Amino acid sequence: MKSIDDFLNGAGFKPDNITQQGVLEIINLISDYHEEGNVLFPEVLITNNLNSFETIPIRELIISERELALNEFRNAIKLCAPLAINSWIIFIEIKDARIKFGIISAEISEASPLMYSQTFNELKVANIKTAIIYLRSIGQKKVEVSGLKERLIISLPFNDINSLKLNETSQLSQCIASRCDKKLKPIIATFFEKYIDEALKTGHGNLIGIIEDSNKVIQNLKVKIKSNGGIYLIHPIDFQMLIAESTSKRSKEAAINLKAYTSVLISMLNYDGITIISNKARIIGYHILIESFILENDDLSGGSRMKAFISMQNSGLFKFCLYKSQDGGIKIWKLFE
Repeated sequence: MKSIDDFLNGAGFKPDNITQQGVLEIINLISDYHEEGNVLFPEVLITNNLNSFETIPIRELIISERELALNEFRNAIKLCAPLAINSWIIFIEIKDARIKFGIISAEISEASPLMYSQTFNELKVANIKTAIIYLRSIGQKKVEVSGLKERLIISLPFNDINSLKLNETSQLSQCIASRCDKKLKPIIATFFEKYIDEALKTGHGNLIGIIEDSNKVIQNLKVKIKSNGGIYLIHPIDFQMLIAESTSKRSKEAAINLKAYTSVLISMLNYDGITIISNKARIIGYHILIESFILENDDLSGGSRMKAFISMQNSGLFKFCLYKSQDGGIKIWKLFE
């Protein structure tokens, strides 16, 4: 089992008891954060050099800078969490026995990558030796802690720390963009990663299925899996077209269209049942309740959503499936071709 101390050392932070305790305090706070009765999902970037991100167009609002102390980590969350909404995240810089915190944003448009993706990818490409970790709540009392080299999923209280190598939403998003225009693929993949992450963070459990974008496959899908109260869209939402218009025209109308349909996408992803998306980034249906495709040796522990996830795999209709439980556990399955 990986310890937080080992993780911080691996992420480039020098051994420091205050920082180690401060990170644990932040994990505990954001795992189930409420402000005036509202549930908040602040994301936190901790580094030893904020200037390492100078090639990224970051908007920055500094809230405080003081001597390093444990209570300043608590203050960072208390003072910044209500501000860290939409594209804004909390940053904490620990440098020369001082702590500086505030909020930052790098979003230019709806199609902008996640702050996580921008900062981490930029540092990896540039091979900059910066200490950095990124923390976010992913479910009930579950926090994801990411570094440049590895990722931890921590369950509260601190009795379950698992080291992971996969980024499930990134793989899912790559599949969604796989048959899109070559020039748009990276933009579409980062767009879906950004908003699927947002939906998974705020939802109470999710099922997402990716299919081949062809009329034959879609018609076969509708025959084998009835809507059962869900909806197969008469006109699928074409996010490749929406993103293409937003990035090429750069008009206010195109940006508003993308933003409006993005809001609908998040709502669909958090509806009961399966949200079905093609590998040309088209939303085919939502709230789809799948019939039972259960085999004799299938493990059905985990409730109705897990049973549906197994049925999706066995149906032979999907290229990629993602399941998120109510408590934040994520599983993926993909067809190897």
